[in-house]
Amino acid sequence: MKKKFWRCFVCNDLHYGLKPPEICPTCKVKAAYVEIPEREAKAILTVPAPEPGFSKEEFRAAIEAFAGPNEFMVNPDAERVSLLLEGMDANERNHGLRYCPCRLRSKDFEEDLKIVCPCNFLIHETYKGQEKGECWCGLFIKR
Repeated sequence: MKKKFWRCFVCNDLHYGLKPPEICPTCKVKAAYVEIPEREAKAILTVPAPEPGFSKEEFRAAIEAFAGPNEFMVNPDAERVSLLLEGMDANERNHGLRYCPCRLRSKDFEEDLKIVCPCNFLIHETYKGQEKGECWCGLFIKR
């Protein structure tokens, strides 16, 4: 089964998944999603937000909060983290999303979503196969 894009016809909330939510989490309308093509989803996502997303500081705070209750933490090597955040900022400016700066995009939107930071690094050998354990680029490490 392939993931699809869905748009709430009431508030234009977008959802990407195997099926749409039963109730829109934004406007609370039941059965409000219609399947849309990827092109339309990209257009909706790019039109209202020409300005950059989170600043590096805001993104750092978001990943710190994400790591907080989990078995991993943000790498304490501040220089490395700063360099990675610079790379993600450049990717966001150039390609629209915070792709991992240590991995190459395939230019297949669905496939490239797998390398938007934070990616699902818990399944990668760099994390689970090592005692030290870290994500692909080393932004997150085991506690």
